[in-house]
Amino acid sequence: MAVVRRAAKSARTTGTHHRAPDPSAGTVRASQRNLWVVGGLLLAILSVAVFLNGLTADDGDEAERHRRALEQDVAASSAPTSEEEAENIRVALAGVTDDISEEFGVTAGTTMRAGGGIVHVGELQDAPALSSIKVPVSIAAVQKSLQDGRPVEELTGDIDEAITVSDNDAALRLWESLGSDDEAATALGGVLGQGGDPTDTTVDWNRDDYEGFGDIAWTLDHQTIFANRMACVLGSEQPLDAMGRLAEEHSTGLAQLEGSHVKGGWGDTADGSFILREFGLVGPVDAQVPVAVAVIPEDGQEETAREAVAEMTRRIAPLIDEASANGGAAECQAG
Repeated sequence: MAVVRRAAKSARTTGTHHRAPDPSAGTVRASQRNLWVVGGLLLAILSVAVFLNGLTADDGDEAERHRRALEQDVAASSAPTSEEEAENIRVALAGVTDDISEEFGVTAGTTMRAGGGIVHVGELQDAPALSSIKVPVSIAAVQKSLQDGRPVEELTGDIDEAITVSDNDAALRLWESLGSDDEAATALGGVLGQGGDPTDTTVDWNRDDYEGFGDIAWTLDHQTIFANRMACVLGSEQPLDAMGRLAEEHSTGLAQLEGSHVKGGWGDTADGSFILREFGLVGPVDAQVPVAVAVIPEDGQEETAREAVAEMTRRIAPLIDEASANGGAAECQAG
């Protein structure tokens, strides 16, 4: 299973270049003012993450207020700038998601970038990250190696195994390279914040139902926000490369699409339901679109979930092409 579990509670690059998409490929360049807004928001996310990490248990209400305020700011900044372009994609995407839900007997959700912002459809939004969290964990491990002056090539094997075949032991080694659980969670939150994602990575490591850092909640919207700028985050080169080379058994969903750099996760939710989720960048070179999908099959079968995501992928392929040419291309593109 691709659930990251622990056995006990407890600027060098690879040479791949990542770049912003060509405006001629459909990317809408932000004005200088908007760039200042985005930069300020990223700084705010990182600053609040540091602030929240320093709060004690008695400061819980204040922490929650800060988190909610930050999430509201991020949601506002991620709203489409061209509502017409976004609405065209939203309507078509909702049709596909509804059809898949009915045909396969699944609860589904999909988020993608369109019209200069993100659009979400379907009933499913909140879910445990499961093995999709191995991507930012890998990036955090690279950043830690750079900080410590260690060769990032030493991480190549674990990053490849953690992402291409979703190996839990490799992912656990990457996590443990970040320090204690609290230190690792802080590093993970920092990486997500660098991508504009305000996800709270703090966890009560001692709670009875804790099974691993894959339990961290990661919404489809926040995954898509992170995917939008992931390729510009320091240390993303190796993980992104691995996301483009998934093992065949993990390539039945979004990995079918052109230019895909994706990662999935599958396992049980808190109520015991089986879930399959995938996220990443897909679509034409230099105009890849950030996207996240998830399904929970009524029959609880992994086979049903994979068939549903595979068919959803086939049906949204034309929408990916349309979105990439209409304000959906990621701000940061994978090479």
